[in-house]
Amino acid sequence: MARFLGRIWFRALRQEGPRLPQGPCLVLLNHPNGLLDPLAAAALLDRRMGWLAKATLWRIAPLRPFLAAFRAIPVTRPKDGGATAESIQQCFHKVHEVLAQGGSVALFPEGVSHTGADLAPLKTGAARIALSYQGPLSIVPAGLVYGDRATFRHSTLLRLGEPIAWEDLAALGVEPAAVGQLTERIRAALLSLTLHDSNVRCLALAQEVAWLLAEAPGSRGNLEALRDRVRTLVPRLAGLPAEELAALEARVHAAQAWLRAKGLRPDQVGHPYPGEEVRRWLPGALLRLTTGALLLPAVLLAWPAYRLIGWAAGHFTDEGDQVATLKLLGGLLLFPLWAVALALLGGLRWGWGGALLPPLALLLAGLGLPTLERASEDIQAIRGFLRRRDPAVPALLEARRELLEAFPELG
Repeated sequence: MARFLGRIWFRALRQEGPRLPQGPCLVLLNHPNGLLDPLAAAALLDRRMGWLAKATLWRIAPLRPFLAAFRAIPVTRPKDGGATAESIQQCFHKVHEVLAQGGSVALFPEGVSHTGADLAPLKTGAARIALSYQGPLSIVPAGLVYGDRATFRHSTLLRLGEPIAWEDLAALGVEPAAVGQLTERIRAALLSLTLHDSNVRCLALAQEVAWLLAEAPGSRGNLEALRDRVRTLVPRLAGLPAEELAALEARVHAAQAWLRAKGLRPDQVGHPYPGEEVRRWLPGALLRLTTGALLLPAVLLAWPAYRLIGWAAGHFTDEGDQVATLKLLGGLLLFPLWAVALALLGGLRWGWGGALLPPLALLLAGLGLPTLERASEDIQAIRGFLRRRDPAVPALLEARRELLEAFPELG
């Protein structure tokens, strides 16, 4: 189910890092994007997991089939009320049962989804689950990175890390000192795999610079390269004098403003568009643009439902980490209803043939999404070609050269 839904929502799903170790694993992830986080991770992990989930999710009826499919284990959080030592121990016991059977469990040690730049303070539950388990166990950190977390058909990366060393703490059990030390090790491991950092200003600038050096559109960019560049840049930027940091910010923001005004991607600036490359690209582009034009009526039929879902998601929450969740759940609910409504209207107007046509058109629009996305990139390529001789291009290329000279480790 996760892979099916993942292929619908995400344009690109990518996993990096070592494979999960054999035997029971406790997989610990950051939590930047609501219910899209377990969806993306479950679609990419090479084994089926049990998932810890807050007990309040079971109150939302449409979520219950998904919670069952994901083998979710309810945990009552103190902030939700009703948490007792007994309820927490029952949750731990269920996790231990899964692990004892050779299974694996995934959880979010932050305990809450959020849009903060830094990791939220980690709860101690993950450490206590591990330290109270009697048996071999691998604790595996995993970082989720999104191209644009709230946007339909963007990319995501799951970066697995090496298992966290904790054997020296196992004999201490759930002593507070051992729990605190293991929690700190979990935090350090997660930071290296994600785009989180406590230095908000340098992190934001590092991400802006990394995107300026991206080699592809954000919808399918190399998020592993982006993560590497950000993790490399943050400590370097933090060490710059305040004046140099402010000057770099100003140049980066000026470049971003120019790109927005011209409607260009960073990777298009200075591209030479050689004749041989254009000749190879042109036949495929013409085919994709023609196919896109033929699919346009089906797309227009789906457009009202698509826009309504986006409007509703924006109005029902102001929390950026919940927008994608609402869009996904809204789409799963509204698109079938929209197809039924159009089928009824078509049937009343044109009979059985008219009833079948709208659902088939909506299905065609969905199947044609990859072609439509490539056609959109073809249009973007044409825009880049037309802007290739803009007077500002040499200055931007010089700024990029200076940036790479200042930070040669960016490659």
